[in-house]
Amino acid sequence: METFILIGALVLIYYNVAGLATTNMLRLTTGNSLSVLSSRCVCDNCGAAITPVFQLPVISYLLCRGRCRSCNIPLPVDVLFLELAVWIGMLLITVWASFAPAGVLLAFLYYELLRMAVIFKKGKRNNGFSKQYIIALLSMIPHLTVALIASFILQVL
Repeated sequence: METFILIGALVLIYYNVAGLATTNMLRLTTGNSLSVLSSRCVCDNCGAAITPVFQLPVISYLLCRGRCRSCNIPLPVDVLFLELAVWIGMLLITVWASFAPAGVLLAFLYYELLRMAVIFKKGKRNNGFSKQYIIALLSMIPHLTVALIASFILQVL
């Protein structure tokens, strides 16, 4: 039972990271004035606030049929694929490493490399990019810490 709970915790941590990844990458490359630490999300087109229920990675995209709930503009499909790539990629790496702490570290390294690749591929960076990027990087420390703790406990069980 404990093993199931710990694996579930890792799945949820990676799910949360997938949502943060998309938000951070979009804010860092579109000139969005919101801080990467802000939990507030808005539509880039109409500026309508996105409620927390509709900030769930993948699920909210599918529920809204890939459109903004306010202005009905289509959302880029690459957002959906990015969330899936982060979430599934991190899970596969961790499973491949048998839930060892090194696998968790590799999963977060994969996330960071993917984030850098997307940011530099888009080529646009807003003002204060370096500062915001470092803040986004530091914001992953709690997620990494909890994932590592769960991984260490799984190794003991």
